[in-house]
Amino acid sequence: MRSSRIIENFTLHKDYQTTEELTRQLELVKFTLGLFFRPLPLAHQMELIGLMEKLGGDFKEMGDYLRQFKQEKDAPEVVLTAKSRY
Repeated sequence: MRSSRIIENFTLHKDYQTTEELTRQLELVKFTLGLFFRPLPLAHQMELIGLMEKLGGDFKEMGDYLRQFKQEKDAPEVVLTAKSRY
């Protein structure tokens, strides 16, 4: 359950010893990214998603996650708007 931390060139590298620890850290990163992303104006959200997809690799996956996060966030608003029309 312990992880070793090594600081090189002002970056923190972690070697995870369990998949549970890795999964927990990934969920924490996603949660933090969502907190940062949510209050941004729509134009900035789309720009950030586009930038991450353009960078490719792991950043593309994070862009896909943000696109999915945005769709889930906007879904209740669309449903409420549709119901209020009737």
